[in-house]
Amino acid sequence: MTTTQSIQQLFEATELWHSVGFQYIHAEKGVATLQVPFNTHITNTGGSLHGGIIMMSLDNVMGMAAMSLGFNQVLTMQMETRFLRQGTDGMLTATASVVEQTRSTLIVEGKIRNASNELIAMCTATFKGLK
Repeated sequence: MTTTQSIQQLFEATELWHSVGFQYIHAEKGVATLQVPFNTHITNTGGSLHGGIIMMSLDNVMGMAAMSLGFNQVLTMQMETRFLRQGTDGMLTATASVVEQTRSTLIVEGKIRNASNELIAMCTATFKGLK
């Protein structure tokens, strides 16, 4: 069974995690939070946070929320993201919560906000949980 500590260790063990600069905040009981600092090496040609980084942030935080319900691994089956504004500076915070769960499928909602608490993007996803 995955624990809060092991979720953090799993994500922090990847080079990609450190390359982007993700910061684990928490993951337990179907909710999770992480932060990502705005940095020029993860921006698009217009100078704002790249949409792929935003989606990766949401996928990571939603996966952590799903794993916190006792799954050793989760697979993203479907993900729909809506972008509302650009991420242009400061620390961004991504949050997620499981909204529905069956034996092995989870529906999760994620949001990412800027330092002013404005919504940058929101997402829903379906995950397959593996014990």
